[in-house]
Amino acid sequence: MLTYECSEFKLLVLHELDNFNVAEQNIDFNIIVDNIKYAGTAVTLKNIEYLMEKFRASGDCQFGRYFWQSNMLILEEMTIDCLRAALLDIVKDKTLDTLDDMFYKINCDS
Repeated sequence: MLTYECSEFKLLVLHELDNFNVAEQNIDFNIIVDNIKYAGTAVTLKNIEYLMEKFRASGDCQFGRYFWQSNMLILEEMTIDCLRAALLDIVKDKTLDTLDDMFYKINCDS
């Protein structure tokens, strides 16, 4: 698990990205803000296309006719820097309860 901290939040990346076909991957993460932990998954449009193609072959999701995922954040590129920048922008947006709306809240003791 990789950990990144800044004054606004703590980011826990639950697995590393493989260097092969990075755009087709997704990454699970936890973000802790004000001692509240949220779970999310970051994807790219290329990752969604890749998954739907797999579903066409496997028969899942009516042979790739649809895709759904809760707690999802779509990134322009699959990098930790892009993920951190997106989360920082979301956390700094104080107009909505954005984190509560976007991600699954989980218990946090740290």
